[in-house]
Amino acid sequence: MPPTTITYTLHPTPSHASSSSSVLHNAVAGIKAHLPLRNLHWKSSSRTSLRTIQEIDIDIVDLGEATSLRDKNTSVLDSPLVNMCLVVCEDGEVYKSQTRNFIRDWLSLLAARRTPHAPLIVLVNPPNSAADKSGKTVWGKDKGVLGKLKADFNVGKHDRSLNLPPPGVNDPAAWPELINKLKECFVSAFDAAILEREDEVKRGEAQRVMVGWNFCTWFLLKESLAQSFEAVNLPGDSLIIYEELEAAFIQVVKEQNLSWFGKLGATGPRDDSLPILNTTMKPYREMLRTSSISVFDFRVYLFARQGILLGKLGRITEVAKRGQWFVASLAKRLRENEADLAEHFIESWTYTACMDIVSKCDQWARLERPNNDYSGLTAYESVRSELLDIARIQVEHLGVSSGHLPSAYPFQPPSAPQPASSDVLFDEASLVSSSPSSPVVPTDSSSTSRPQISNSILQAATADRSNFFALYRDLTLKVIAAYRKCAKNLSCIRPLTNLLGLAVILDQWEEVYTQAQELARECQELGVWDRVVKYVLGVALKAAKKLDKGGMEWGELAIGYLEVSVRETGKTGDEDEDMLLKEVIEGLKKGHRLFSIRLLGKGTKIDHNEITIDVEVTNELHVDVENDRVEVRLDHPHSGGVIIFSAKEITLHPGINLIRLSSSTSTHGIYNLQSASLFLGQFSFNYDLKDSGRSVIIRRDEGGLRITLRMPYDIKLIDDNLMVLDIKSGRIDLREVRVNLTSLTRGVGFILEGAKRDGTNFALNDEGLITVGDIRAGETMTISVPYTGLPPTDYMRAHIDLQYSTDKGARQWMDVQTVDTGLPLTINVQDFFRPDCLLSHFTVSPDDKEILRIASAELIAPDGNPTSSLSLRIRYRQVDEEIRSSVTDVLRSLSPSSRASIERAVYEILADRSKWRSYLIGESLEGIFCHALKNMGNSGLAFCESIKSVTLPKWRTLEIPVDVPQRRLLTAISLVPTLPPSTLIYQGRPLAFLLKLSTSSQWMGLPSELTEEEKIQRLVYDVQVNPEDWIVWGKKKAYFVPDPEKDVKVEIVLLPTRAGTIFLPNVSIYPLHSPDGSSELQAKVQGVLCESYMENAAQTVRVLPAKKEVTVLVPAPLPGGAPIGEQWEGVRA
Repeated sequence: MPPTTITYTLHPTPSHASSSSSVLHNAVAGIKAHLPLRNLHWKSSSRTSLRTIQEIDIDIVDLGEATSLRDKNTSVLDSPLVNMCLVVCEDGEVYKSQTRNFIRDWLSLLAARRTPHAPLIVLVNPPNSAADKSGKTVWGKDKGVLGKLKADFNVGKHDRSLNLPPPGVNDPAAWPELINKLKECFVSAFDAAILEREDEVKRGEAQRVMVGWNFCTWFLLKESLAQSFEAVNLPGDSLIIYEELEAAFIQVVKEQNLSWFGKLGATGPRDDSLPILNTTMKPYREMLRTSSISVFDFRVYLFARQGILLGKLGRITEVAKRGQWFVASLAKRLRENEADLAEHFIESWTYTACMDIVSKCDQWARLERPNNDYSGLTAYESVRSELLDIARIQVEHLGVSSGHLPSAYPFQPPSAPQPASSDVLFDEASLVSSSPSSPVVPTDSSSTSRPQISNSILQAATADRSNFFALYRDLTLKVIAAYRKCAKNLSCIRPLTNLLGLAVILDQWEEVYTQAQELARECQELGVWDRVVKYVLGVALKAAKKLDKGGMEWGELAIGYLEVSVRETGKTGDEDEDMLLKEVIEGLKKGHRLFSIRLLGKGTKIDHNEITIDVEVTNELHVDVENDRVEVRLDHPHSGGVIIFSAKEITLHPGINLIRLSSSTSTHGIYNLQSASLFLGQFSFNYDLKDSGRSVIIRRDEGGLRITLRMPYDIKLIDDNLMVLDIKSGRIDLREVRVNLTSLTRGVGFILEGAKRDGTNFALNDEGLITVGDIRAGETMTISVPYTGLPPTDYMRAHIDLQYSTDKGARQWMDVQTVDTGLPLTINVQDFFRPDCLLSHFTVSPDDKEILRIASAELIAPDGNPTSSLSLRIRYRQVDEEIRSSVTDVLRSLSPSSRASIERAVYEILADRSKWRSYLIGESLEGIFCHALKNMGNSGLAFCESIKSVTLPKWRTLEIPVDVPQRRLLTAISLVPTLPPSTLIYQGRPLAFLLKLSTSSQWMGLPSELTEEEKIQRLVYDVQVNPEDWIVWGKKKAYFVPDPEKDVKVEIVLLPTRAGTIFLPNVSIYPLHSPDGSSELQAKVQGVLCESYMENAAQTVRVLPAKKEVTVLVPAPLPGGAPIGEQWEGVRA
């Protein structure tokens, strides 16, 4: 941007013989030496925040050299905003006769220009002058010529005059006042000019519905604001103006009112090759001024201005993203008028625009970023790679149209870019989604006379085959490198495929073979669509044939090609592909599969305490085959765990063979069929079966090994967190048992070293597993394992891995279980202190979703020290656990056929609480279920018989420590009327009461004597009355020093305000901390708590109605009141 102009006027007019001439020129030179202006703070009334102008380049010129013309369509800085008048005047009479008149004429001249400006009068005096010695009056006003200047020309609070003290330019201390005043004048004039221009813009916008209103004229007017902000280095405010102008243009387009613009445009001789982020290549503003600009030129200019401002702001990524959207949307608009454009104009313009955006953004990215913030460059690399790919696709389209590239996959002919509505504003799919199968060649005879593109790079590429291949290859490699840099590996597949196709065209078969193999492996890893994989494998097979390569590598390529060909439905119609397919089939005839394998059934079976599945293996040979091992692998769809079923030393007879496979791993759930293998010596036949979609339900042996992870039955809150592992061996003996427990909950970990059984620790083996030893059949072993941390919720998940040995070899048991670690009840306690006892009220509340059965609750006191903590022990059982445990045990005892017929009906009863609610009031489970299952036949009868003898689960125990209260001062309060008992009490008549305060130290703990600090601790009593019942006379509140040997007695007067039975007022006790008390003393008594109770709290007084009207004087509280606590010193009782 050009520098901002500030004018100066010198008086008297400099001459070679005048001594003031050198003084004035030195002053001007000194001002120039302190430019540019920095750190200007602008607070406009039309904006909420303060703007800081970092730096403004200033040009100091004589007033006569500055233009006096005013153009509303240009920046407000085109006219001088600050005008300085530098005068030399040492005598008051000279000032009255000459200098004052000159300044008045100068101000009149500035006013005649009718532009916002700020005048500044600078009094420059030579050294050792009389004016230099002038100071200030006793009222603080300037004396001498400076005082006269301020008196004559200051307007209100605006100080227009200042003095430049000698020695001028040689003293740095002489300039700060002048420079600061210069900045103040500039900001003031700039603010006034902006407000005036904004008002003009608003008036112009308000006239848009009037006849004769012109959008282009209004655009230039509002753009002048953006230019003004840009000139003072406020690109953010300038960008906002351009965004508002863009919104206004969109509104005009919606209203279909483009009468101010010419045609669509894009018909200039170099429109396809001009850089898109350069506004100096065409006279855009002149075309706007004459309303002759086309829609194409207008949109390019508007985008360029926004892009340049975003670049100044360091928002490189946003420039690139907006560029994607802009290129896509404008290219689509141009496609609608393609017949009027040069041949291949859209491809050339898109290529030029994308490359120019990348070039400019790269330059901005290399510059020093504001605040050293490089966080957005990673996102920019992603958008940059897409822009390069768009440009590459345009070159590809031109190559297909010019005949350098074939019009077949993977190359695509020209097509229209489609703008996207998501963050991916311009992607490759939009370019090829509507591509025809051959180049678009207009059928009109006039197409031969269409002008040609002007981009010299594309002209040379389309004219010469070698130039085109060099350009296309170089650009494709750049795109691949850019995608790799931002880890967009999937986006690399398309340019890599094009690079492979280019190598095929150039007959570079060694390179083709290497690239095809690497690309095939990458496609497999990324799961790329079959069309790409088929092309890559087909090219690899052609290269292998050219290079006479065979063997295992060729076989793998051929098999892969057949698999992808089978997945593609329908005929391709390509003779080359059909011929290649026949060659592959002929080459693979020697690789005929000798066996096939198929899974039978949908679930596992239990055979001799093992989990088994059945498979069908077909032997295509006519002889028996001794097979070393048959394996089938299943995987879990969520956890990813793999389980293997196998059988060893199997003889495969010709035809179909039924084989039962077993697994050494015990688990449960739904697993998917993954693969199968047959092993014959050193050969293996592998079958990928995951595409079959088969799943298997794996069930455990209900009579076999069972492991349950649970919370302990007896929980003490003071003990470490424990988890209990119940291992039930089942029917067989378990030898060399090892257990591993792994937490799947964040923040929780098991301490396997602390695992115990009956107080005895287990050892860990070299693998870190708990060595349990042997477990006999039917035995249950309970292991306690401590854990650290707390789960984020009440539930904790853990993975259980148990390894053991049997007569048939090593076995493994795995499971993932969830344990509810939360307590199903809540206990609250409320204490009532008395001198000789403590009454504690415990409230036991169940969880909202639980129903508890409480067996007992007891408070246990330990032997020894009476101040030791007690224990509250509660024995309980969850009703849901009672019912579910009983039902589960009964179902397991039934035969599989009986269980299958009634299992659903039983669980429906469990799910509906209303059906078993009567169990809570004493009805037996037999009565509940027999009534619901009476129509279920023998299965229902068997269930009812079994549930009669079911054993309820064990009671659970929760033990909570209860601390004995200590460090308490207990005050007994009694409030007793002093009247005889037979005295009648009337409303409105005062009554005398005696307030007695008895303090006890029995709850201070051992020893019970008070310390010296506690003996002087002051307490406050406060009689708290209901104003509807009582009015207090006397010391309503006062402090006292508690003494266990002596009671405190206070006489107070209470006046009943209503008739009836009235409770006596309550009295509260709390400690008093004096504001001037010692902090050390307060710290020593801080742990003492005050407890109190009223001995006659339930006493009432019978008040009779007044016999006549009662007038009561109630003292009004002081304003603000006296706060209670540490700020209230009080009066002593």
